Amino acid sequence: MVGQGRVTINGRPAKTVKEAVGESDKVAVGKKPERIRASIEPLKIVHEDEGVLVVVKPPGLLTSTTVRERRATAIAIVRDYLADREPRARPGIVHRLDRDATGLLVFSKNNAAHQSLKRQFFEHTVLREYLAVVHGTVSPPKGRIESNLVELKDGSVRDTHAPGKGQKAVTDYEVVSQGVKKAVVRVRLQTGRKHQIRAHFAQRKNPVVGDSMYAGPQPPGTLLLLAAVKLGFDHPRTEERVTFEIPRPVEIERVAKR
Repeated sequence: MVGQGRVTINGRPAKTVKEAVGESDKVAVGKKPERIRASIEPLKIVHEDEGVLVVVKPPGLLTSTTVRERRATAIAIVRDYLADREPRARPGIVHRLDRDATGLLVFSKNNAAHQSLKRQFFEHTVLREYLAVVHGTVSPPKGRIESNLVELKDGSVRDTHAPGKGQKAVTDYEVVSQGVKKAVVRVRLQTGRKHQIRAHFAQRKNPVVGDSMYAGPQPPGTLLLLAAVKLGFDHPRTEERVTFEIPRPVEIERVAKR
């Protein structure tokens, strides 16, 4: 109470619990301040129930990282949010979005939900659709990209033809609109490898716009035009298929209109 400034001696805040008082001193204790609940921002809740929490992650926010990471992460925000409202909840990560990408993320809230979602992601039964703006002309306008991706020391991933190296990555895509210098593509992941979409389109000489790792240095403040816009899975409790979708980001919409 002293630490919160609620205790006063003759109208002034007490500095310490060891502060001496006399018989004529007036000691008063103020009301307990209203507790400020942890905010979920900058995440936006799309759906929440007893088992899962579906949110939209903004660009620039890490999904998760090492325990020594001091920057804000989506999972840390979710943990604080749930600890303040559901102390028994056990928030868990089941998939990730690149730091500079935006879009839908699902977190589990208990062990049963975590195991169910993990299994679905492992078996590639989860629907994951993205919209991306890429450089150049995409040809053919609809198809599948398959390769083995291997991570390099700088954190990027590249395709490899070395026997026994890399992880199989499969990306289906379809051009939504094709311009002179850029195209908007709808992408569906069949696997979920690190940087899969970015690496696959860079491999095709159609890097994602704003991608400093695969499209070269970008001006400060440049956004990566990649968004996870649709997410579908079997609900861990009901086992019914649920699908969530968000409108395409303003930046992608502008390119599409042009």
